[in-house]
Amino acid sequence: MNTRDLGKFGYREKDMAGDILKALSNNKDKTRFMGENVNLEFNPNSGNVFLVDDDFNVAMMTDEGILEDWFSCPVCGHEGFLSDMKHNSEDKECQEYLESIREGITA
Repeated sequence: MNTRDLGKFGYREKDMAGDILKALSNNKDKTRFMGENVNLEFNPNSGNVFLVDDDFNVAMMTDEGILEDWFSCPVCGHEGFLSDMKHNSEDKECQEYLESIREGITA
């Protein structure tokens, strides 16, 4: 279960949260989908720290230290940053979703 309770974040997670907030405040991010009521969350199972909004849009730091949108295909379940979403799916709805995120349209 994810948590927003900073008391449950360890030192590593607080450091990651700081990097996310710095990227967000310096406008060096590539997030296009973050909407209203954006919060930091920590998933203790994966160790990931990320931003999430009211519509469950997610943004995470890349290995290169850039804040980017994180996608999860509602059709096939494939997950990743935009560059990771290039996968071969024969499903028409999956391809439509991939095209919509490339164009910056929320699906």
